[in-house]
Amino acid sequence: MTAPEIAIKDLTLGLKAERLGKSFPGRDAQVIAVSDVNFAVAPREVCILLGPSGCGKSTILRMIAGLETPSEGSLTLNGELITKPNRERGMVFQGYTSFPWLTVRENVAYGLRINGDVSAMREGTVDHFIEQVGLTRVANAWPHELSGGMRQRVALARALANSPKLLLMDEPFGALDAETRWQMQELLLSVIRKERMTVIMVTHDVEEALLLGDKIVFLSSHPGRVKEILHPPFKNDTSITTREELRSHPEYSMMETKILKMMREEGNH
Repeated sequence: MTAPEIAIKDLTLGLKAERLGKSFPGRDAQVIAVSDVNFAVAPREVCILLGPSGCGKSTILRMIAGLETPSEGSLTLNGELITKPNRERGMVFQGYTSFPWLTVRENVAYGLRINGDVSAMREGTVDHFIEQVGLTRVANAWPHELSGGMRQRVALARALANSPKLLLMDEPFGALDAETRWQMQELLLSVIRKERMTVIMVTHDVEEALLLGDKIVFLSSHPGRVKEILHPPFKNDTSITTREELRSHPEYSMMETKILKMMREEGNH
């Protein structure tokens, strides 16, 4: 029995991907995007989907979101089969998704309003998450008045305000410049620790994966399969809150080298 299968068997709550596969119609035959993918994510765990381009990371995330239907296998969250989108799974994409005709506060409140969650509005949920992501001073601003990093903070706050059981993130900082990206990574690390969030995030950035991930599911290329599940040994050290502290950890370099070697191996296939 493989390590991923053991984790799935022993986990009673959280997300389970079991023998997950996805194929798409091709010109001459079915194109297999991912095949026989098995992994589990425990409550309050940050799981990173990492691997070379074309390994099916975003396809897996879209199936977890309910935006794609698996061709094989199953996905469950807390024992319930995932068959369609649901507010219990919040999503943050790479592109900026703010509504330009709404202020920052109105954007963050959007999900609560359309779901009629009056109690959350009254209890200050919107302002709480606006504060958590550092947007209080621009709460009444319009999206076009904000930088790219600020607009991604809006998207994050809006997702968190809906109190999702699972936060899904698809390369959320990929369009940002390097400095803003580091700031957003550190902000996200702080927020998910404070809010005790369960997160699944797609990235191609090894340093980002090691800073944020409690677990890294490394996928092979063409089709995507679980090559290895990694547990960064330094993630129990909650004093690591910045990129500099991460890179100075004595075990960081060894883990980074291991992952980069796997990236190179898969990229040559």
